[in-house]
Amino acid sequence: MMRDNKEIRLGLYRKIEVARKHLPGMDEEAFRGLLRSEFGVESRKDMTVPQLSRLVHHFARLGVEYKAPAKSRNSRVTANARPDFIEVTDSMPYAREKRQILAIWRKLGYSMTSLDTRVKRAFGAHCFLWLHDGEKIGILLSDLQRREKSFEKRQARMAASAD
Repeated sequence: MMRDNKEIRLGLYRKIEVARKHLPGMDEEAFRGLLRSEFGVESRKDMTVPQLSRLVHHFARLGVEYKAPAKSRNSRVTANARPDFIEVTDSMPYAREKRQILAIWRKLGYSMTSLDTRVKRAFGAHCFLWLHDGEKIGILLSDLQRREKSFEKRQARMAASAD
């Protein structure tokens, strides 16, 4: 289940506003200058979803930490209600490796929210997309490749025994 484009945009807008409040010197003029120099637009409304995502990650690299609210006002919204989807844009550091990790993670049947938990516990990054250390990404990818081989062997044994 995918979120619609409007819902994704609104979430990214909220993160951008959080970042603007937390970054010193990010007044309206500085923000507009950033949009012009990095994206060639005057307003965030003129940006695509991938561009908005890049802007959020740019702010994260500048030190902004995004924290989930303690409790949702909507009781039907839970941590598990989040779609099982993570977008990796080409502009992200180690995009190819991150896509490999996501593909293996999905193949093994793990939920995407558990990937964030693993990254936070193992490497201290708040979420998978904010992991920018090549060595740590390599460690995670190597571990998942070992798990994938083991998984494939198990699948082959099960298939052989079913015949």
